[in-house]
Amino acid sequence: MKDLTIIGDSAKKLCFILALVCVAALPVAGQRRRLHYGPEKVALTGRVVYRTFYGPPNYGANPKTDSRETQDILLLDSSVDVIATGNDPTDQTERKVMRITLVVDHSIKHLIGKRVIIEGTLFHAHTGHHHTKVLMDVSSINRAW
Repeated sequence: MKDLTIIGDSAKKLCFILALVCVAALPVAGQRRRLHYGPEKVALTGRVVYRTFYGPPNYGANPKTDSRETQDILLLDSSVDVIATGNDPTDQTERKVMRITLVVDHSIKHLIGKRVIIEGTLFHAHTGHHHTKVLMDVSSINRAW
């Protein structure tokens, strides 16, 4: 009977240690992934959507006469912080980023509404045509399963 007690105590200790390891591996509440603007390449996961925004000449101030601009947007699975490195004067640190405009050289309409993994370099918005604070120059895009 004493042997069973020793085995039972060892199993309890092992379970406790495994639970501690699992808890330690979880991100701290409120901690977000920290990314940097290019040239660092990053990989992000989310859902691609197609959005229309007001464009020139007044970017929404005159909806009847303003043109429309459609863009591919990545809705991230979880928010990220994008940290300015000082390499580019237009870069600004942005917190809790959930939407990133995708700059691609081909149509990705077949991925609209789908969950994807996208790789590329980030840059900060710097013109009136940029409708999210952070954009990505996409180098690869794959379906996430």
